[in-house]
Order: sequence, then structure tokens, then C-alpha cells
Amino acid sequence: MLSLADETFLTVSSQAKKRGISVQELLRAVIVPEWVKENLGPRTISTRPVEIALAPTAPQMNPYHRNRILDHTVGQLKY
Repeated sequence: MLSLADETFLTVSSQAKKRGISVQELLRAVIVPEWVKENLGPRTISTRPVEIALAPTAPQMNPYHRNRILDHTVGQLKY
């Protein structure tokens, strides 16, 4: 959607009439492409390093506790 001030609309309207097209056609075919070319042109590639977040992992268990849990579990299986 586009909103134009009255004075701007009159200017655009007169330009469209001179070209024998509607205001909408002028906006689509001339004004918007020109604006895009001037404002959204190719940009230089950023050389700034980008940090990538790693997927969260489960907290690491202390090996002493892990071995005690395994011993307890294996001990239950023996009986």
C-alpha cells in the first residue's frame, strides 16, 4: 500500500497523463523499479565474522557419578 501527499499525487498524476498511462501503471513500471534500483542495489559482502550458536547439549555428568550409577544399575541386573 502506498500513500502520497496531495502535491505528490498531482505530480505523479500529471506525469502519468503525459505518458498516457494510469497512476498505478506509472508507479509499477517506473517509480517503484527506480526506487528499488537506487535503494536496494547490491551491497558489499560483510567481512564481519558470524557466530553460529550450537544446539544445546545436556550437561556433562561427572565421571565419578556416572560410574557409580552404572555400577548400581549393573549390580541390580546381576541379582
